[in-house]
Amino acid sequence: MEPEMTLDEAKAVVAAKTAPKVTEAGIKDKIASADYIMHGQLTICILTMTNGFMVQGVSAPASAENFDAEVGKRYAFDNAFKQLWPLEGYLLREKLAFG
Repeated sequence: MEPEMTLDEAKAVVAAKTAPKVTEAGIKDKIASADYIMHGQLTICILTMTNGFMVQGVSAPASAENFDAEVGKRYAFDNAFKQLWPLEGYLLREKLAFG
């Protein structure tokens, strides 16, 4: 079952916290470029970080009739972006633990 608290409510609680945290804006500030590869209805997004590290995300519709290139780019970007959260969380934890 899904939690009772909505995602927007959870985001509001997190926004009110003052301890160091990973933020969407902080991650976006570290993205140097986003490149897209289109292959039929498959969209691949490659995010390159300012330090040269790369992650990739993909998207594809279940039905070819639903394909929209811009929607594909958005979902592929989001898929790649989500991979950065745990990496940035680990990095912050290291900084907090060891200065």
